[in-house]
Amino acid sequence: MTSIIIDAGHGGNDPGATAFNTKEKDWTLKMSLYQYNRLKELGVNVSLTRSKDETLDANTRAKRVKSKYTFCISNHFNAFNGTARGIETIYSIYADGKFAKKIAKALQEATKLPLRRSFSRKNNMGTDWYYMHRLTGSTKTVIVEYGFLDNREDYAFYNQEANFIQAAEAVIKVLCEMVGKSYKEANQKLYRVQVGAFSNKQNAENMMKQLKKSGYDAYIPN
Repeated sequence: MTSIIIDAGHGGNDPGATAFNTKEKDWTLKMSLYQYNRLKELGVNVSLTRSKDETLDANTRAKRVKSKYTFCISNHFNAFNGTARGIETIYSIYADGKFAKKIAKALQEATKLPLRRSFSRKNNMGTDWYYMHRLTGSTKTVIVEYGFLDNREDYAFYNQEANFIQAAEAVIKVLCEMVGKSYKEANQKLYRVQVGAFSNKQNAENMMKQLKKSGYDAYIPN
């Protein structure tokens, strides 16, 4: 059966890029959990490398993927010096790049962010530079860099919930196409869930922080 695994880049002791009081590991988990739940809803056979703020070394992460799935999407947000911006997708030197380019085009059309490039990269041994390509066997892995976390424009775009979901949906649509499942737009009706009520404000703030770390939007209403 055709299957997908979604990898939330970084996690635990590895925060990834950090800018504007935001850690890459939190956004990659949020993106991955959203895509996972939507793909399940659409009937896709899908898994996650991590579903929480978990430290995964290269070998452990790769073993969760290696030759067990047809496709892997490894979610990331880039960083450079605050001036670079835009979308990148990275594919194995042994792949034709069509899958990665399809995702890049879909993201660019959905978000209108600049499309920097889709590319592959060799190391000095002549094999894949990125371990998510080098160590994941027959699984077709694409690394998706949704934008630059340290760029004010890219950050401002993804800091808007509707934009974040729009990008996630663009990738979901491509994945459905790749596995032969019909894509349906997300139901935009929202249901509010209250997880607690506290007489102590600090306890409420602690709960909010825990929810955000787990990839959920949370706020304390006035």
